[in-house]
Amino acid sequence: VIARCAVDAPSGVPPREALEELVGDARIVLIGEASHGTQEFYEARAEITKWLIEEKGFCGVAAEADWPDAYRVNRYVRGERLDDSPDQALSGFERFPGWMWRNTVVRDFVEWLHAHNARRRVENRRETGFYGLDLY
Repeated sequence: VIARCAVDAPSGVPPREALEELVGDARIVLIGEASHGTQEFYEARAEITKWLIEEKGFCGVAAEADWPDAYRVNRYVRGERLDDSPDQALSGFERFPGWMWRNTVVRDFVEWLHAHNARRRVENRRETGFYGLDLY
């Protein structure tokens, strides 16, 4: 089954046409990883998530993260000015496994989402939230 559904991703991310075919009209997309902490998986997940938001209109990122810590990130990406930087917004991730979220790929994605939402806010369009699904 996996071999039949697998998609080549020479640059680390499947080509847009393959993503389009895989996602179709889905309203929910789950993105997994083979291991926690592998930078290439984090990078691919971030790029796919950006594509889902920009091209498919997704408006929520639900992460395997502690709910209160992720909600602090949500407030930052939505411009609620409690934190002045993605590093500050991610600083709440102090419990195990903090390294899953306090890394450069996630930091850059959070900054991208903050800027994306700022543009959407000016255009009076729906913003994208960032939510945690776990309680540690």
